[in-house]
Amino acid sequence: MSFELNTKQINKLAIPAILYNITEPLIGLADTAIIGQMPEHATQAQGGVGLAVGLIMTLVWGLAQVRTAVSAIISKYLGMGKLNEIKSLIPQSLAFSLALGGLFWFLTSMYYGDISDVLFQEDNQRIKKFSASYYNIRAMGLPLSLFIVGVFGVFRGYQNTSWAMVISFIGGTANIVMDLILVNGIEGLVPAYGVEGAAIASVISQLMMAILCIVYLLNKTPFNLKLRVPLNPEFSNMFWIAMNMLMRSLALNITFILALRYASGYGEKQLAAYTIGINIWLFTSFFIDGYSNAGNALAGKFLGAKDNKNLNRLGWKLMFINLKIAFGLSIVYLISYPFMAQIFNSDPEVQQIFNRFYWLVILAIPINSIAYSFDGVFKGLGEAKFLRNILLVGTFIIFIPVLLLTDYLQLDLFSIWIAFVAWMLWRAISLVVKFSKLVSIK
Repeated sequence: MSFELNTKQINKLAIPAILYNITEPLIGLADTAIIGQMPEHATQAQGGVGLAVGLIMTLVWGLAQVRTAVSAIISKYLGMGKLNEIKSLIPQSLAFSLALGGLFWFLTSMYYGDISDVLFQEDNQRIKKFSASYYNIRAMGLPLSLFIVGVFGVFRGYQNTSWAMVISFIGGTANIVMDLILVNGIEGLVPAYGVEGAAIASVISQLMMAILCIVYLLNKTPFNLKLRVPLNPEFSNMFWIAMNMLMRSLALNITFILALRYASGYGEKQLAAYTIGINIWLFTSFFIDGYSNAGNALAGKFLGAKDNKNLNRLGWKLMFINLKIAFGLSIVYLISYPFMAQIFNSDPEVQQIFNRFYWLVILAIPINSIAYSFDGVFKGLGEAKFLRNILLVGTFIIFIPVLLLTDYLQLDLFSIWIAFVAWMLWRAISLVVKFSKLVSIK
């Protein structure tokens, strides 16, 4: 089959992907902002929720690699015109995702106290109590989260990201509305549930999104949810792509866990400031990653169609588009510098700490945009081993040594953000060099 790459084709996939990508970090930003304005113990609550959300995001990122594998396989078979051969793979992959989410929900909820003691340096018992209260409810949504991202991977492989956008918008809007109601309550009608209210809102919105995923999957795609035996011949390939991507995600998550651990060790106000910074980082990353989703879908399709010319054009075109977006976001953040912290926390000291390192978060945005562009292309090509190795080197040879050195120099939160910038710079350079070699050979 023959396809012609154009900007309209990329935008059709990327723009809806941007909108559904930013839903989760927008929810995180909304939770952070609403909890940060609580009348009592706002800073401790914000820090505790930051710890819990950090672990939840770590688990979701680490365990959701079936999405990448399924998306790559579907787009490849779509390019070959042989979708019928992988119909049974879809329900098998989603059942696998649900089971994995259920297992980790059970294990982490049962041992969350021990896990938090190991992962987080913060000894403030009030913060840990807030963290446990939030996590024990929010973790109920782990199976739903993995199911949702699995279905989104199916949609992406099928070259449609608008369905995921609609589902995410509905779920995100519901989450924010319920946050406003449940966190601080409505006098005489709804009691204030605090951080538990934010967790309840998230789980309810995830259930809504899961139901919508099923409706769209059954009515808009050629796939269904009927489990069949034996396993699809591509299940093994999917599994090993997912395992390599899982190892990659473990390396990535070690980075974020260490950052969270160090931030919690610097004090509760530093932890609150870090929570604001990392939520802005994640929001920006998911925003930029929308075009990477397009790269994932299109690269697999061009691979299946053996269209090397368009594959080459795709990589560089995505990079320049993402750089434009990155510079635009950087300008917006620079303009917002004087008042950004006030949106998320009313404590002047937390605001001051945040403003000291905010420029590093902004500096990283263009670097991140390059890395994410080619990351999406290599995911679409099924280059899981290469992506795994890049992250392993980046985490253990770049991030950790830089973090240890800068922490030894007593740079506090600057240690984390300098290490993040070095880590992303390594990823960007490595991916550009590899892609240049790949397309020159082809």
